[in-house]
Amino acid sequence: MPQATIDQVNTMLNEIKNILDDYSQFILEIDSTWLSEKENNKINTLEHANKLALQNEKYFPHFLTLERFVTDEDYFAEFRNLINLSNQIQDKLWNMTSKSADIVRKEALTA
Repeated sequence: MPQATIDQVNTMLNEIKNILDDYSQFILEIDSTWLSEKENNKINTLEHANKLALQNEKYFPHFLTLERFVTDEDYFAEFRNLINLSNQIQDKLWNMTSKSADIVRKEALTA
């Protein structure tokens, strides 16, 4: 991969990080840890709440409508999709890093 491409990817990832900084700065470390540990449980809870809501809206608090719940659930799904995409990017970067390390190792052995 040419250095210019590496620089371009680095710039784009830093731009993404800077955008996310504006929204993620208020999540405390303890909240982040708790949220990560509870991820599967949260998904199961959301699925269960969705089923109940579709059966009867009385399961929602008075201030929450089915439309709002669906909107929030879609919002959550979008973030999960972004996580999946970023994991794919991380996998590709790791594979290229491993390949680069292998090249350097081979070069060091032949030096």
